[in-house]
This record gives sequence, structure tokens and C-alpha cells, in this order.
Amino acid sequence: MAELVTGAFLSSFFQVIFDRLVSSNFTDYFRRGKLDESVEELKSTLDSINQVLDDAEIKQYQIPNVKKWLCDVKHAMYEADQLLDEIATDAPLKKLKAESQPSTSNIFNFISTFTNPFESRIKELIKSLHSLAEQKDKLQLKNQTYAGNVVGFNSKPSERPTTYLVDASGIYGRDGDKEEMIKVLLSENGGSNQTPIISIVGLGGMGKTTLAKLVYNDNKIKEHFEHTKAWVYVSDSFNVVGLTKAILKSFGFSADGEDLNLLQHQLQHKLTDKKYLLVLDDIWNGKAECWEQLLLPFNHGSSGSKIIVTTRDKGVADVLNSKLFDLQQLDKNDCWSLFVTHAFRDKKLCEYPNLESIGKKIVDKCGGLPLAVKTLGQLLRRKFFDHEWRKILETDMWQFSDEDNNINPVLRLSYHNLPSNRKRCFAYCSIFPKGYEFDRGELIRFWMAEGLLKGCKAYKSEEEFGSEIFSDLESISFFQKSLNYRFAMHDLVNDLAKSVSGEFGKKMDGAWVEGNLERTRHVWCSLRLNCVDKLLGPKCEVKGLRSLILRHNTMLISNNVQRDLFSRLTCLRMLSFRGCCLSELDDEIGNLKLLRYLDLSYNSFTALPDTICKLYNLQTLLLKGFNKLTELPSNFSKLINLRHLELPFGLKKMPKNIGNLINLQTLNYFIVEEQNGSGIKELAKMNNLHGTIKITGLGNVIDHEDAAKANLKDKKYLEELYMVFDGRREEMNDPMVESIVSVLEALEPNCNLKKLTIENYNGNRFPNWLMDSHLPNLVSLELKNCGLCSDLPSLDQLPLLKKLYIRECPKLKASIPKGDSMIELHLEKCDRILVNGLSSRLKKFVLSENRYTEFSMEQNLVNCMILEELDLDVRGFVNCPSLDLSCYNSLRDLSIRGWHFSSSLPFSLHLFTNLRTLKLYDCPQLESFGRGGLPSNLIYLKIENCPKLIGSREEWGLFQLNSLQTFIISDEFENVESFPEENLLPPTLYELYLIECSKLRIMNYKGFLHLNSLYRLYIWDCPSLESLPEEGLPSSRSNLLIEECPIIREKYKKEGGERWHTIRHIPEVYIDWIKQHDHE
Repeated sequence: MAELVTGAFLSSFFQVIFDRLVSSNFTDYFRRGKLDESVEELKSTLDSINQVLDDAEIKQYQIPNVKKWLCDVKHAMYEADQLLDEIATDAPLKKLKAESQPSTSNIFNFISTFTNPFESRIKELIKSLHSLAEQKDKLQLKNQTYAGNVVGFNSKPSERPTTYLVDASGIYGRDGDKEEMIKVLLSENGGSNQTPIISIVGLGGMGKTTLAKLVYNDNKIKEHFEHTKAWVYVSDSFNVVGLTKAILKSFGFSADGEDLNLLQHQLQHKLTDKKYLLVLDDIWNGKAECWEQLLLPFNHGSSGSKIIVTTRDKGVADVLNSKLFDLQQLDKNDCWSLFVTHAFRDKKLCEYPNLESIGKKIVDKCGGLPLAVKTLGQLLRRKFFDHEWRKILETDMWQFSDEDNNINPVLRLSYHNLPSNRKRCFAYCSIFPKGYEFDRGELIRFWMAEGLLKGCKAYKSEEEFGSEIFSDLESISFFQKSLNYRFAMHDLVNDLAKSVSGEFGKKMDGAWVEGNLERTRHVWCSLRLNCVDKLLGPKCEVKGLRSLILRHNTMLISNNVQRDLFSRLTCLRMLSFRGCCLSELDDEIGNLKLLRYLDLSYNSFTALPDTICKLYNLQTLLLKGFNKLTELPSNFSKLINLRHLELPFGLKKMPKNIGNLINLQTLNYFIVEEQNGSGIKELAKMNNLHGTIKITGLGNVIDHEDAAKANLKDKKYLEELYMVFDGRREEMNDPMVESIVSVLEALEPNCNLKKLTIENYNGNRFPNWLMDSHLPNLVSLELKNCGLCSDLPSLDQLPLLKKLYIRECPKLKASIPKGDSMIELHLEKCDRILVNGLSSRLKKFVLSENRYTEFSMEQNLVNCMILEELDLDVRGFVNCPSLDLSCYNSLRDLSIRGWHFSSSLPFSLHLFTNLRTLKLYDCPQLESFGRGGLPSNLIYLKIENCPKLIGSREEWGLFQLNSLQTFIISDEFENVESFPEENLLPPTLYELYLIECSKLRIMNYKGFLHLNSLYRLYIWDCPSLESLPEEGLPSSRSNLLIEECPIIREKYKKEGGERWHTIRHIPEVYIDWIKQHDHE
């Protein structure tokens, strides 16, 4: 794809270089090195090039040599930035070292010798820029400003994965299309065995996905397909195994392993005799053999099943032999309505009469594409002057063809009208694969590492500046919200980013990208063994690489490979080894002096090398996940530029003098050690902390004055605070209790706090700041193991409280008020907490091990008609509670522990049509599920220590539960020789867990015969079990785990086990957590 370099993009780059050259740090340094003349020459040459960039931006569409010249200029800017970064890093270190010498003359001698290599490189850079300046004259580039840049934004603040969610209020002109689609979906299949496929075909940005969403969410469709629907985003990555797993998960089924035969067999069984709807969004692959393989499991559903695909390629529709739904452009009226919605928002069109005629002419140029109309409307939302709209209407950008890139002119125009700093930040996003979901904070830190947020003098921090830019890009739909607070880019927007980034960014997602990588600066890599070796091997010319993101690679990156990488790629600003199975980090990491971002999350390090403390420029260090680190290097506090530090919770001690890291904005974990370790006072100057922090070891704080010095009250950006004491009470006397109370009193947080947890607190009362109205913004409060406290904070003082968790506070006496905001309530081992009617908005209620004399569920939850999760432990109840749950049909998860009042539950389970999960524990008198049995849509069932109920298991009707995927059973199995009985379990079962079945002796082969979907069998602590089925286990079995079963352990282990041959066909076998082999 050809690159489209923009003048404003480079102008931003130039401005950063200029600002650095005139800064006091650089001018002093160059003056001492006698390089003033060279630097002035450099600035003059840069300025002469900068003046013609806007003219070059326009002419690149017509003159290929201009496009090449712009690429060369961009390459030169990267080289200049690299040189200045090296000087900025090494000069202060050299100066500090020189100042430690005995005389002043040594300082200047040291600097003089130090500057020589940089002098030659500066002159080489000037020579290169001189050549580019001469070429601009030959290309007849003129000094002029592109008018389009005045429209858009102020310079000061003022894996595109689609989901099925949609906001129908802002959609125009698709009602007829929607109704026609619904009519097709509700029709029968006409006797054909093949599932009909409907292809929605149209140009990019036409609204194919939007139409599919409208149909998918229609109530008639929901009722017709009875919730058996799935939505899968495909894009240009067509992997049959990956897609099959994604489809299984979207239907709500488990999907493990990589064996396509097993996965498709499972999918076929799940869909047999069911009426289903599957949407495959954004299809690019038109290879018939791929589709034939993918669609094999889909011909066993009931009549009326349908598959929808969305694609730009009619060839895909032909290959699928599908019904073609050719989506057309919006008409002018609908386009205008859509434009007005986004351009004017809360304003009235009649207040701007002069803009209507201009606006309609602009909309006409969008060609009826909804995405183009929406994007342009959002672009103009900020401006309401005639001349600004006319400049958009009259710009030459509409005329330029871009056949190689197929970039929509409206998207290109939106990009060109961004301020220069926004352009650079957007172009960096070309590194993301199509379909990648990114986090707001993650991307901002990427931008910081690349130096894209420098020069934000009007802002308090680079993070805030980055957040402004992110919001601006979101406002013009370059970023779109996905699920779980993440974002993605539409495929067309991703294409645009790739176009403007060109040869400087590469994505390698599943396959090696051939070609010259000499100028490549950013690489995203998610590859297999041989491809990663190509990238990291010494023959690969990527020495100018600035960003290297390796994600979930399957190879072990050895120390030798790391050493070579760290010695060659010294230009790296950003490095991610996230989820790469690393157990060691090579010492040579210290060579990456310019590194600003390092992600080592989800690896298994036990230690980090001391050389990591040489990464003077490091801003972000991520160590969360599976790391086994217990401590950090001793000189860690030298990383004074750290702003974001995420630590593993297995850490045992903080690095010495961590309080020196006053620039930290993220610190998720802090340990208060005993006398000689890090104290609470280390937090004193960290007032820039944002987000969440967990502070443990607060029992080691002896003096309330030390606690006050932590200065939590001034940490106004913190939103979540976890305060963990040590919980020791056996040694506590009255003075010690009072001391703990005074310590917590001194740890008063800022009033902006939203979530607070106090755990293992040894005091006998809560602090005044919690008892009064000092935390008006609190949304979540958890009090855990506060065993000496008797008074609950006044919840009326917390008007925004939505979630309340009180655990192991036996002396706490209070009545839970009927607050309107409460949606989640957990009460565990709190006998004196009374529940007298709860919020009508309550969705989750957990009541565990409370000793109540009387309890009436219908009285306490009388208003809770939207309750979704209910977890009751009634073991401590003196009398039989009233549990009439018949009116709570919204329940999805139900857990009951300790029912001992009758032989059946006091409600009919089969009436809970929305129930998906049922767990029953420790119910010795329970004999049956009651009249009607189990609900038909149950997916997860766990029965533990309910001997009489398990004794009647053949009466449960499990075989008829076609939705059941997971069954967990734990019982002694008194008088039971073998399990499971024939036709006991449903054929849809995916996972079977046998836990602590102490008297079970034999697994019944006939009980497994029909379990063709069974994927995982887990057997734990069954000491009497003598054998697995003599005839073997089902062929669908891919995962067998055996723990603490001494008899079968010896029989079935790989080395010397007499019965190993009966299970060797299973791909993954673990015995006592030791993997027996990798199935080939």
C-alpha cells in the first residue's frame, strides 16, 4: 500500500526537533561543545524544508517523486530525533560523572572528548538535509500553507472487533432494508438440508455491519431463534480453527484445544436440532475450500436456521451460494438527517441558516456512504463559521484519486484537517492489526514512549494531553467503543492509518511480511516459531526499530536471541514481551538506553537483572500477571522517570527508596514492611498517583504521625484504595488497639475516592472520615475481617454507594438501609447485620454463614424484581427460612449451601427459565429438586456433599438437558461401584469433574459412550478409584487431569504405567499436574 505523507504530520515532527534544539539543556550543551554553528545550520535547513511541506502534501497525489521526497524527509526526521534522544540521555550522565572528578577542568575536558562523535553525526545529518533542500527546488515546491488545516480542532483542549450492540437512535434510511432482512430470516428453509446464507454486500462504510446489528437485536429475531444466536468478527484473518473456536464461544459454549476435528464435532453436536442464527461480520476470504471446511458443522440445525455474512466482495457471496442483499447508498434526505445529527448535536439548525446550503453540498460529495457522512459531520461539529465550511467544500482534496489505497476521500479529508500532533498519534495506530481492541491508557502510553506527546506546555501532563488527543480521534469516529471499556478502529480507518504510516510500520499477525524492513520503525508481531526467528535473527535489517511488540508468541526466546536483539536494536523506545513464556531476561537489556516502555507481563520471571536499572528513560514498566518475582533490583529507585509501574502481587518487599519515584502516576501495589524496610512514609511525595493502589502490611505502621506523612488526603487522583492490615488480634491490648485506630484515622483518603476496601483491621472502631460524610463520591465499600468493630459507617452519608461487601465482621451491628442506589450486597459471617427490605435495583445478593433466627426472602427482597444472582448459605439459620423465589424469574445464577430443613427445596426450579448456573453444597437432607425438576436452559451444575440428592441422580432427568455443558459432582459415593450410569449425562456435556469421591472404585464405560462432546475429564482426590473404563474414553476427550488418586496414578502414568496405552490417544494428560506428553 502506497504511503500518503502529510505536511502537517511532518510539521509536528519538525516542531518537536526545533523545540529541543532551542531548549536550554541543548543550547548549553552545544555551546560547551563548540557546535553552535552546526546547530544553527541545522535549524536553518530544517526551516527551509518545513516551509514547503504543505505544498508537497497536495502535490504528492499527482507527482510520485514528491511522495518519495516526503518519505525521505520523514526518514531524516527519525534520524534527527534519534540523535537528539541519544544526546539528551547521555549528556546528563556524562556531566554527573565529570562532576565527580576532582577539578573543574576535568568537566570541560570530559565534555569536549564526549562531543566528538556527535559532531560528526550532526554534520552527516546536515548533509542529508541539504540534499533534501536542494531537491525541493527541483520539484518546484513552494512556500504556502494548506488552508484545510484551519478547520478541525483547536491546539488547546476544548484485534475493529464489532459487537452486536447498536444505538438505533442515530441510524437513518435502513428501516426498509431491516424489514426485508427480517422477513428472510423468519422464513423456513424450504426443505433444504443446507443452512441458508444471506450475504450483505456493499462498499466499505456503507453500513453493512450496522444493518446486521439492527436485525440481530430485533425482538422478533430474538424470540424466533430463542437466544441461540452468535456474532463473530472475522476481518481479513481467516483461520478455520480460530473461527470455529470463536463461534463456539459466541454461542456460549466452551472452546479449548486446537484440534479442528474435535472442535467441529463439538459445534455440530451443540447445534443439532436447534434453530440458530450466526452472523459472520466483515468477510474478506473468498476461497471455496476454506468455507467448505468452516461450514461443515452447520447442516444439522433445525429448519429455519440462518447464517448472515457481511462483505465488500460479491465474489464471497458467489462462493457461498448465498442470497445476495446488495446494500445501496443512503438517499440525500437520509444523508442530510445523519449529517445534522452529528454536526449540530444539541444546537438547532435554524440558528445557522447560512450553513444549510453549504452543508448539503458537502454531504452530496460523500456519495451516500453513512460512515463518510457521520465522520464529516463530527469533523465540522466544532466550527460554525461560513468560511470554515466553504474551505472544506472547496478543497482540492476531493479531486485526488487514491486508487492504490482505496481510501475514502472523506476519511482522508478528516485526517488532513487534524492538527499535526493528532496526525502523528493517529498514524502510529497503524501498528494495530485489524480487529485489535486497545485500552485508552495503553495507547496513550504508547504515544508517550514514541515521544508524540512532547511539547504539551499548556497541559499538566503528557497523559492529559494524550487523553485530549484520544477524545478528539474518538469524536470523529476514528476510534469506536467496543466492549469492556476498550476501543477499536473500523477497517477503513485502519487502512487509512496504514496508508499514512506507509513503510515505517509493519504488522505481522500470523504470517511473515516479506520486503525491505530497513526503514521500518514500528513492528507488531504475533507469529509462530520460524517467523519470529526471522524477525529477531541477526540478518534482519531493522536496526532503526523504535517499537517492537511481541504478543503471545509460541517460541521460547532464549538468552542468546535476547542478547543479540538488545545489542542491535538500541533505538527501541517501546518493547513488549507480553505473554511470551519468558523465564529470564538477559543482562543486555541495559543497552536499551532510550527505552521508555517495557511490558514483561504474563511471563514467569523469578528475578530481573540489575541492568534494568540503567534504563534511565523508562516511563512504563508492566510486571503484572504470572511473574514469580518476590523482589526488584536494589537500585530500582534510580528509574526516576518512571510514571507507570504495575507490580505482581507476589512481591514480598518494595525496593529501597521507592519514594524517590515521585513522577509515578500508576502504582498498583505497595508493601509496608517492618522497621528496616520500606515504610508508609515512602508514599509522601507520590501525589500524582492515579487509579488503583493496594497497600498491604499496614499493621507494621506503629506511629500515626508516620501514617499522616503518607499524605493520602492529597492524592486527589486515586479512585480505588485497598487498605490491608495484618489481622493479628491474639496479642492486641487496649493501647495497641488505640494505636491502630489512630493510624487508620491518619490515613484519610481524598474525597474523590470511589472504591474503598479495609481488610484485616485490628481497631475497635472505624475512623471518623468513614463514619461521617468525608467520602461523598464512594461507589463501592468493602469491610473484611474487621472483627473488633461494632458500629457500621452511616450508609446514608454515602449517597452514591452501589456495592457493599461486609465479610467476617461478627461484632458489627447495624441495619442495611433501603438505599435506591444499591445494586450489589454481600454479607458474610455478620450475624448482627439486619436486612429489612432492600433496594429495588439490587442485582446481586450474597448471604453467607450468618446465624439468623428468622429470615424471609420474600420480605427482604420484595422489591428486587431484577435480581440476577443469589448466593445463600443457610447453615447458621436457627429456623427454616422462608425462601419463596417464584417471582424472581430474572435469576441467572443460584447458589444454596447448607439446606437441612426439608427433603426438597421450597420452590420449583423448573420455573426459572433464565437460570444458567445452579450450585448446591452441603445439603444432607435434600433428596430431590422438587416437582418439575431442573430448568431446561441450565448450562452449569455443581452438586457437592448432598448424599441423598446424589443417590437419586437417575431421577434428575439430566439426559434431557441439552444446554448443560459443565457438571461437577463431589460425594463419597456410598454403595456405588461405578459412575456414571448409562444415559445419565446429556450428550452436550463438555466438562465432567469428579471431586473427593472417596469410595468411587470404577468408571463406567457405558456411561461415556454417548458423550461425544466431552472435552475435559477432571478427577481429584478419589483414593479408591481403581481404573478408568477398560475400553477407553471417548475420542472427543482432549484433556484428562488426575490428581491425588494414588491407585490410578501408578497404573496410568506414562513411565511404567500398565494402562497408559488406553489413554495415550488423549492430546493432553496431566497426572498430579505433570504433563505426560504432547500429543502429536
